[in-house]
Amino acid sequence: MTKIVKFRHIAVIVSIIIIAIGMAVGTICHFVSNGFFNYGSEFASSYTVEATTSVVEDFDGSILRETAEEVLGSMGAYEVSFSEASGLSPNTVVYKFYSSANSSELSAAAASIEERLAGAGCEDASASYYFTAAELGGIWQLNFAAIALASAVAFQAIYMVFRYKPGMALSALATNVVAAGVYASLLAITRCPVGLEAIAFGALAVIVTMICTCLLFDKIKKSFKDEANAKEETLSLVAAQSSSSVKLNLFALVAMAAACVIVGVFAVIASPSFATLAPFGACLIAIAACACATLVFAPANYAQFSAIDRRNK
Repeated sequence: MTKIVKFRHIAVIVSIIIIAIGMAVGTICHFVSNGFFNYGSEFASSYTVEATTSVVEDFDGSILRETAEEVLGSMGAYEVSFSEASGLSPNTVVYKFYSSANSSELSAAAASIEERLAGAGCEDASASYYFTAAELGGIWQLNFAAIALASAVAFQAIYMVFRYKPGMALSALATNVVAAGVYASLLAITRCPVGLEAIAFGALAVIVTMICTCLLFDKIKKSFKDEANAKEETLSLVAAQSSSSVKLNLFALVAMAAACVIVGVFAVIASPSFATLAPFGACLIAIAACACATLVFAPANYAQFSAIDRRNK
């Protein structure tokens, strides 16, 4: 922690660079790809090719799956799902493609699947393709989440002005903004699918960051009040108290990771598919953003504002 505080300018600059790169990548992808973020199935406009076969002609759906894979396997679907026949429902395979896919090729592919299935003896097989438009691309959910988090962060800053010190309030505000910024930037850079899970993990990252900053500044405030530290250098005090709060911060990060793992396990149980785990990449990004903000940025950044609080000791 002493080195982090000593090279506080570098720590702040690195955080800003990560955010800047993320903003640049997201902006480029907004114009040439599927959007600023890589929106998941809840938020992305998409083309869907769906094919079905009956139980009598294709008991376990093997013909259906093999035929669909032959035709669509190389066309870049971002999600593939299969549901076996149950009751009156037929075997169904669904391939989803981003809105940038070629609609004429998908239309021809659907016709080809239907033709091949008919040739394989599945006379009542059907295949179709359609377009699902997500006009706002998840903007409502993202906006509401952003407003809620901004309100919480602002409330914490106001509270800390009275409960702690002005410099701590400013530092906490900056740390929370960096946690959210690094999280959003890493999502844009890695192109991790952004769905409801990503929004939840982002909120969790900011909330944990808020808790960790309170723990850190509580220790620093107590050290400022201690008369034995009256002649101690401010940076030394910040470094010492930052080091003593590392265990608590790591405990919060581990608890955060454990909660995310539990959610992921239940998700796999509900739908045993690799695609189910893809959105949980946001979990790792949230933990990384929170660790960067609480373990690196917060102590380094507060070293910039500590002079304000030292004067108001």
